[in-house]
Amino acid sequence: MKIAFLTRHDPHDINNWSGIFFHIYHKLKEKHKLEIVGPDILRQVFKFNSGNFSKETFIPVDRFVLYLRRLFFERIEVLECDLVFFGDLFYIHTDLNIPYVLLSDMTNEQMQIHYIIKKPDERNIEHCINLERKVLNSACRIIYSSEWTKQKAIDFYQLDPTKIEVVEFGANIPNPTNYLIDINMDVCRLVFIGMDWERKNGDTMLQIFDLLKKDGFPCTLTIIGSVPENEVTEDDDLSIIPFLDKSDPDDLQRLCNILYDSHFLVLPTKFDAFGIVFCEASAYALPSIASNVGGVGQAIKEGENGYLLPADASAYDYAEKIITVFRDREGYIKLRQSSRYEYETRLNWDVWGEKVNKIFEDAVNEYKIVNNE
Repeated sequence: MKIAFLTRHDPHDINNWSGIFFHIYHKLKEKHKLEIVGPDILRQVFKFNSGNFSKETFIPVDRFVLYLRRLFFERIEVLECDLVFFGDLFYIHTDLNIPYVLLSDMTNEQMQIHYIIKKPDERNIEHCINLERKVLNSACRIIYSSEWTKQKAIDFYQLDPTKIEVVEFGANIPNPTNYLIDINMDVCRLVFIGMDWERKNGDTMLQIFDLLKKDGFPCTLTIIGSVPENEVTEDDDLSIIPFLDKSDPDDLQRLCNILYDSHFLVLPTKFDAFGIVFCEASAYALPSIASNVGGVGQAIKEGENGYLLPADASAYDYAEKIITVFRDREGYIKLRQSSRYEYETRLNWDVWGEKVNKIFEDAVNEYKIVNNE
């Protein structure tokens, strides 16, 4: 199948969107001919705008999108594809006579609530939501990464639930050839991974660590991807790694080694639409303990590859859960076994590819039937 893959980002760069597009691109490429549409057009438009308008010039989003639509329309029409796959360009609504499938981990409405810090112009918000409504209603299939997002989309946009599929993302690391089930448990090694210290609730993670230490619980903590916003007391059991680049073999191996040796991934996040890091933890049979917010409950199955705590859970609640689970050695070992099983059966890109390829085939076939082709 020939597919127009619409995206803002270069899918060859593993650091874009946590590596999701990199893995999606390479998995789909195994079975389809992909035509990347987006990065060059956007660069062209942004270069034109920067060269002809000052930073103070307000360009209404509807005018901007209309111009983009024309450019995308022309490119896709020339390619003569069987299907258009919307990666993260959901607002480029097309009127081409071709089936298209949309992928996302959240709706624009939810993005405004959870990610937009500076509130944009209300007219632009309304326009973006209306564009998304058009695309969602016109799409043959919609793929979300969680039931949480699916329900939010149905409630907000009054969508037909039968055309929405939920397919979990996979781990953005190589499938481990070795991982520990019967791990040494003399010291509990905790790992916290996240680039947004405030949203991932890093301060609470430090409080959890402090409570465990004061309780005499033998543990270490490794923080990856961010740096505490406030000064931290030096501690031999605390390691801070500001950044690891997955495109760098040494950095990738270092990350994998940490996952291999750890006992819990702990992430008291304030919000996540899904959480690729939970897939990566499961790949190494590493249980996760996180807050039950957004789509986190899709990646973590309670008691199978970790535990979910309420959004308002305290540092004490997390510390208590860690101690309780860790001290039940038999139960903990079983948890590691089931964590790896969750990775093998649903949290990897091979499973994602099988499900999505079937969705693509169904979308094209149904489109032909409806349009008498």
